[in-house]
Amino acid sequence: MISPEYAGRLLEELTQGCPVPAVPTALSRYAFQVKDHVLIGDVTVRGYKYKNRWRLDEREIRKAGERLASLPVDADDLVDARLTSAGDDRSWRSQIMRWFSETAYADQSINGCHCDGQKPCSRTGPNQHGLGCGATREQLEAAYGQAAIAGTRPLPLLTWSGTAWMIPRAYGALLDRADLITAQSAEQAARCRKCGAAGDIWQWRTSSATGYTTLCPSCTSAVARPYKNHLRGRLYASLPKSSEADAFLCQLCPEPRRAMYWDHCHEHGLVRGPVCASCNTFEGGGGRFINRPGAVRHLLQCDGCRRERTVPPRHQPDVVVRTFVFDPHDGCPRRPHRPWGTVEADGSIRFRLWCWHHTPVHRWEQTVPSTQVSALVAKFVDEALTEHGEDDCGQQGG
Repeated sequence: MISPEYAGRLLEELTQGCPVPAVPTALSRYAFQVKDHVLIGDVTVRGYKYKNRWRLDEREIRKAGERLASLPVDADDLVDARLTSAGDDRSWRSQIMRWFSETAYADQSINGCHCDGQKPCSRTGPNQHGLGCGATREQLEAAYGQAAIAGTRPLPLLTWSGTAWMIPRAYGALLDRADLITAQSAEQAARCRKCGAAGDIWQWRTSSATGYTTLCPSCTSAVARPYKNHLRGRLYASLPKSSEADAFLCQLCPEPRRAMYWDHCHEHGLVRGPVCASCNTFEGGGGRFINRPGAVRHLLQCDGCRRERTVPPRHQPDVVVRTFVFDPHDGCPRRPHRPWGTVEADGSIRFRLWCWHHTPVHRWEQTVPSTQVSALVAKFVDEALTEHGEDDCGQQGG
């Protein structure tokens, strides 16, 4: 078994100089969220997780690299790379067409429309470069030259004939096989591993100590139990190694989902409760987390935050933006669109604002002083505690 980093270097070595080079970034652990393997060409490379580290089978990596290196690519034997049917929206062809469309959209947003009187511009009519509106091949390369499909880079193999985009037949057939494998594996990964029921992979699939697993709500409830706040007030650093979070259900998910981590307040070091990998990542990112049902109550499971009438700094911009009235700009009466705030070293928050009702887009900044931030956050926490019917100690009111 080898690490994803070593597997990437090995793939580069095996495919160096061949017409279809592999893309090592395809071996990212995030690829296993929706299936149990990644595709390198039409070869499946399974991911194995041991002690929270991903490992790959070197034999599968070598098989994938050698297969790509031996692919009989004939630059004169080409096939049409365009969509073959209207319902073909998940194929490699549709992905490439999206790259074309997004490149044209980006160029038009910056440079305006270059079409001859076509109103509105659809960006679908090809120009001399085979792209919509005023987009160029250089722009396409800059945006998607390193983008991967089935662990390979298709863009260098695409050719504009003057009327259609073409791709080597052997490579197109390989991508067709990869599409078929992807569809089959996605269907399998969306089934509960215990009862076989089919469901929403994004709701049922979650991270575990041995990798990603798919469990329906019923089977999840059979292997994990609700958390009863028995670790309330405990320091995260004091938890014994035997205290596994995956024995419990996630505190934040609306449907039963197995937890993975003990979420804790980094400011006070206190345990909040068990959460799944997805919720843990969302909370750690900060942005818009408090808008989730139950999120504020979860944050206030930290007695330190509750006592100080605060929430962690990364969530404070979302608290402030709820009630703070930003200065108008140029007499515009409209509220700025989704301002994004950064907490400064002194506790103030610097907001970057923009208005979509002006052309060109009007951008400016405004800073909310730390004293005002503290007051707004404290008021928010008090209102949340009142809404939940809890006193200062976190107990339900009588």
